[in-house]
Amino acid sequence: MRLRSLVAAALVTLSAGGATADTIDLSQVVASPNPRLGLAFPGSNPKHYSAIAQAGIGVVRLSVAWDRVEPAPGRFDWSGLDSRVVGLQAYGIEPFLTFESTADWGTVPETRGVKNARPNNPADWERFVRAVVERYDGDGHADAPGLHRRVRYWQAANEWISDKNKSGGWVGTTDELIDYIRRTHDAVKAVDPRAIFVLGGIAAFNLDVLLVARGGQQFTVRQKWNERSETVLSPSDMRGAEIARIIDRDVLPVLRQSPYDIADVHLYGPESRDAARIAMIGSMTGRPVLSAECGGPSLDYGDRYTPEGHFIAVVDRNLGVLAAGGQFCLWYRLGEGRDTTFGNRHTALYTERAKPKPGVYAYRMLSRLLAADTTVRAAGPALFELRRTAGDVVRIGWGGGAAAVRAFAAQTGAQAYCLADAGTGALSRDPGRCDPEALTVAGHDLSSLLSR
Repeated sequence: MRLRSLVAAALVTLSAGGATADTIDLSQVVASPNPRLGLAFPGSNPKHYSAIAQAGIGVVRLSVAWDRVEPAPGRFDWSGLDSRVVGLQAYGIEPFLTFESTADWGTVPETRGVKNARPNNPADWERFVRAVVERYDGDGHADAPGLHRRVRYWQAANEWISDKNKSGGWVGTTDELIDYIRRTHDAVKAVDPRAIFVLGGIAAFNLDVLLVARGGQQFTVRQKWNERSETVLSPSDMRGAEIARIIDRDVLPVLRQSPYDIADVHLYGPESRDAARIAMIGSMTGRPVLSAECGGPSLDYGDRYTPEGHFIAVVDRNLGVLAAGGQFCLWYRLGEGRDTTFGNRHTALYTERAKPKPGVYAYRMLSRLLAADTTVRAAGPALFELRRTAGDVVRIGWGGGAAAVRAFAAQTGAQAYCLADAGTGALSRDPGRCDPEALTVAGHDLSSLLSR
């Protein structure tokens, strides 16, 4: 009888998929794509897309560059975009497509320094947009070979509040920008009326300027260009006449007059600002909000990269967006590279040598904790509560919030695990293995939830 019991116990341990009673190994947790978690810019090679699915990420943003898909008028090359869209769908991941008007043959020369160059002939741009949507609308007519389902998310005019932003930008008048957005929106909806059209995102720097200038916040805004150079704006700078004119002339008309279904906020820098950022844009636009770019830790505000910081940034930013009513947050980049801003150079989920960073393990954990019916609430500084309709509650906290999670576990009898090693994704029930302020997660039957 004792031998039979030992064998049964061993089988239970083996079936736990990376967990014992005292530890959870997040590097061994099997995750499935979760539509509440996302990624922006996975790279152009679909061979890496399995890593996205294995992290539990369910929405991925891709760019649709006019010059690559239509390199000459009427001559289309679908090979690259088809492989990316179909490649993501093969893993159960939903593509989110952002248009870029980058064809030299079809744009005004003096506007080509940005990715939202102004079309020479708007009809050419509209025809291109319709052709792309038709290829991925899943109606059985002129669809991409192997398309699994329709693409729902379409976006245009990324980071439009600047004529120098190389990631998006706009060189032209506000009226011309609104017309560009309207024409793109209408072309998308003409092919697929059910499509979700997302206005190009607002960069974090611009969001924070808006928060201080119009949202009553009081802080300094920074963006580092390298180790020795940065742009710094004080509250008095942001409340000056020049910025007021820019907001009234170039920002608010686009937010209020352009046609779109969802607004987009790009979230970098202090996570503590995210709820106010989302609430402000929701109020200004009267529309739902998502984040098609987010990441951390950011070097703009003096943060430094640590394994624990990367893990916590993924948890904090994703749960913060959901708690604030955002639909999802698309994490900036799958793999590290040099073609990024100084402040965001450590946000990627994998190293240049394709080694997983701690944020990958954080995503695997979140993919298990966030069901479709899970509500997320900010329960205090560095503290979140996740609740399912069945009544199951999970609390996650770090810093000062870690003690609150331990107290919750003691009061309710819930299992509590602390982050013992962010670099390997190791959670432990032994608080002696962790710093007192280490990320801690507690819930009933947590080991089973993070193991099966």
